[in-house]
Amino acid sequence: MRITLILFFAAVLLAGCSKMEEKKQNQPETKQAPGDMQNPHGNMQNGSQNQAGDKTDMAPDNATDEKADKLVKEADDFENIFKKSGTDENKKTLIDKHMAAGKYLMFEANLSPKKKYGPALKQFKRVLELDPKNQEAMNNKMQIEDIYTSMGRPIPN
Repeated sequence: MRITLILFFAAVLLAGCSKMEEKKQNQPETKQAPGDMQNPHGNMQNGSQNQAGDKTDMAPDNATDEKADKLVKEADDFENIFKKSGTDENKKTLIDKHMAAGKYLMFEANLSPKKKYGPALKQFKRVLELDPKNQEAMNNKMQIEDIYTSMGRPIPN
C-alpha cells in the first residue's frame, strides 16, 4: 500500500513538473534581470517605458535626456519674458511650459530617479506659485513628495 501511494505521488509530481517546464518553453523569453520590476511611476499611457522603449528606472545616474533639458530650458527662458510683461496670456504660457517640463520629467524622461524627481518637483512648485489652485500640479507634487517620504529621504526645496 505504501509503495503504491509513493509511486502515485511521484507520478503526480513528475506530471506537474513536466507541465511547468512546458509552460516555460511556450512563454516568450524576456531579458529582464531577476528582481527587476516595472517602474510604477512610468508613463501611464506607455507603461513603464518611455517612447523609445527604454526602461526609465534603468537609466544610469550620468544619463541625460535631451527633450527634458529642452523643456526645462524653454520654461526657464520664458520666465524672463514673463518677468518683463507679466500678462495673463504669458502667465498661462509659462504655467503650460513648467507643467510640460514637470510631466515629462516625472513620467517619460529616461533619467535616474535622482535626476528626474527633484527637477520635476521644482517645476510643479513653480506652477503652484503661479496658480495655487492647479490641481494637476498639486497631485504630481504630492506624488513626488510621497516617493521621497517612502524612501526615507528629505523632500528637496
